[in-house]
Amino acid sequence: MDCKETRDLVGERWGEELPAEAREHLSKCVTCEAYWRNARFLQAGFRALAEETPPEASLGFTSRLVRRLLEWEASGARSEFFETVGRRFVYATLALTLALLLSLALPSTGPVRGVAGADFLGLQNRNQASQPDVVGGDLGDPHDLILGGPTEQQ
Repeated sequence: MDCKETRDLVGERWGEELPAEAREHLSKCVTCEAYWRNARFLQAGFRALAEETPPEASLGFTSRLVRRLLEWEASGARSEFFETVGRRFVYATLALTLALLLSLALPSTGPVRGVAGADFLGLQNRNQASQPDVVGGDLGDPHDLILGGPTEQQ
């Protein structure tokens, strides 16, 4: 008998004696034995809970409960709660939208990050391309190439 079968059997035979195969597996497998022991503790707890009698409601309990529920509803606490939660949800949505728009609008490259979008797309004019790299590279660097721009013979 393996662990899965033993655990299924412990679940099926809730409060009953286990067969010999299962008991043999429990003596060899520490994990299944702990599972069986926890199931027995849980059964004992449910039995103890069933034996206790619930306390009687005090005099006027239901009237106090109904009165408090009506006061809570009349005070507008529920609408205030949903209004506060809704307002926070709207603020969070606006903040996320702003962050998304800024990440799309701002360039993802800069002087330290590498080739700018205009360089890569060939949108840079010839005078800008002849300037040295800000980071310290010389004009022979491959990222200074102008792709797709007009070629001039010098």
